[in-house]
Amino acid sequence: MCGIIATISKENNFYDLYEGLYHLQHRGQDSFGISYLNNSNIETIKYNKILADIDIDNSIEFNIGIGHVRYPTTGDITINECQPFYLENEFHNISIIHNGQITITKKLIQFFKDNNIKLENNITSDSIYLLHLLSFYLNEHILLNSEILTQIIKNIQNLLEGSYNCICIINTTGLICFKDKQSIRPLIYGKKNNKYIISSESISLTSLDYNIINDIYGNELLFFDLNNKLHKIQLNQISQKNILKPCLFEWVYLAREESTIYNVNVYKSRIKMGEFLANTIRNNIVTKELLEIDSIIPVPDTSKPIALSISKELNIPYYEAITKNRYVKRTFIMNNQLNRKKNIKRKLNTIKHLIENKNLLIVDDSIVRGNTFKHIINLLRENNAKKIYFVSSSPPIINKNIFGIDIPDKKQLLMANTTIKTIEKELDIKLIFQNIEDLKRSINIFNNKLTDFEESIFNS
Repeated sequence: MCGIIATISKENNFYDLYEGLYHLQHRGQDSFGISYLNNSNIETIKYNKILADIDIDNSIEFNIGIGHVRYPTTGDITINECQPFYLENEFHNISIIHNGQITITKKLIQFFKDNNIKLENNITSDSIYLLHLLSFYLNEHILLNSEILTQIIKNIQNLLEGSYNCICIINTTGLICFKDKQSIRPLIYGKKNNKYIISSESISLTSLDYNIINDIYGNELLFFDLNNKLHKIQLNQISQKNILKPCLFEWVYLAREESTIYNVNVYKSRIKMGEFLANTIRNNIVTKELLEIDSIIPVPDTSKPIALSISKELNIPYYEAITKNRYVKRTFIMNNQLNRKKNIKRKLNTIKHLIENKNLLIVDDSIVRGNTFKHIINLLRENNAKKIYFVSSSPPIINKNIFGIDIPDKKQLLMANTTIKTIEKELDIKLIFQNIEDLKRSINIFNNKLTDFEESIFNS
């Protein structure tokens, strides 16, 4: 779950690239980088920091640029792993940014052996395969055009498995943007006057007053030539509906609530999740106990609209009794379990008088490793809560993810290694999860073309 962005203009657009990338910081906190085309040269700057920690020279000028914020699902935490990745070759030098996770298959490894493609030893990221694969295909040609680029992307899609949103600067040609066939990760583009922008989320566009043109799909290629002219190319005749399989977890947790993904606003979908959850709660808590709940409390921040919706549906007061230290980064995307646990204690606290001697319904977006979940239960017990009902807006997460979310091992997943009844007994709580069909309905109710989702983390 990295964040990627590109800006294309006939005038200097450093500001738009930097500001747009700032709005993607929630998608990656380990590093960020920018590449830009300077005449026929590609320049790159990288930092193992978040954007707020670095004062970048704002005198940088360029017409075509790309940016990346990283949170690693594979690879080491070093400056070498920071994107964009740059590679020189015989005819064309390239710089790429990638969001997703490529599966290193036997077929892919054999292709590299057969074509004598060598990888750098100091980079462990799966994205490095995409870099070398794209460079190999591009440098089979002295000159590039739309037809050649189209065939190259078709070849890549036929060879690669996994999820990949890729934006690439080609020093001789311009910029290209393409995706995996299933469009698992979001990518959207827009225009303002004669300037274009591409981003992982629409918040980058709307915050800079760009008009949204459309989401980008796996059956198309965007090619911006050196004159900044857009060539939108259909890769095949397969309809968008038949290839579209977006990740459900984008709406649950990953994306900002202001963003719109495949014409579904994240905030509206979370409100709808709350409505469906309210019905599930009614079916799982007897009326007498339901009437005795004193308040609905969200785990900040993602679950706030869900909790508000449940509060409205059940007519139970909403209070923000669990507080968040705004100076602690997102713990889900921290790079190891020790850092996650340490920072959860720094991150969350409670307002005692809203907890003490109260029956509480706590709402969270999900339960992954269980670190935050258990910490919250302990906090509530320390503050003398009476009955605790804990509600998750997603179903139990019981499987690893291989498409760009840092859920690599089932052994780390709380619900993959125990049962609801066991947790309820151990912690003396009532635990309720969103139904998978209701979760999907909370999204496709706003776009009936979204009928198939990447939901592997919820399936055994």
